[in-house]
Amino acid sequence: MPMQEPTLPPPPKKREGILKFGHGQQPEAPDFSGMTSDISTLGRRLRLLEEGFTNIRRFFQVTEENVIAKNKHFSAEIKTLASDIMEIRKEIHELREKLLLVIKELQTTARKEEVKVLEKYINLWNPVKFVTQNEVESIISEVLGKKQQ
Repeated sequence: MPMQEPTLPPPPKKREGILKFGHGQQPEAPDFSGMTSDISTLGRRLRLLEEGFTNIRRFFQVTEENVIAKNKHFSAEIKTLASDIMEIRKEIHELREKLLLVIKELQTTARKEEVKVLEKYINLWNPVKFVTQNEVESIISEVLGKKQQ
């Protein structure tokens, strides 16, 4: 709503000698009707400005409260993310240590070529045909028993 400029009252008429003694004329009362309307207009405009400033103050107060609330929320989120990052770093460190341990263990195991060499020797010796000490003793006792009979 556009504000209207107050209209200024016309300048007062020049009178010669407001106070005249002895002539019996009453002085004329000044005309305040234009001035009262101007004052009431100024009062209305002042109230509108005060309402506008009050609304702006409320708006800024609400905005400031929202900024503070968001700041607290973001601070909490940042703390949570920082703790999550620290936890992830610890887990990565533990995984590295375990991976290094696995690598060391794998370095001590036999390689493919070594296993192939062992396989050739085992096939050459054929340990399936080996006998145990008990089997040899029982065979010897059988043979000796047959010779004695």
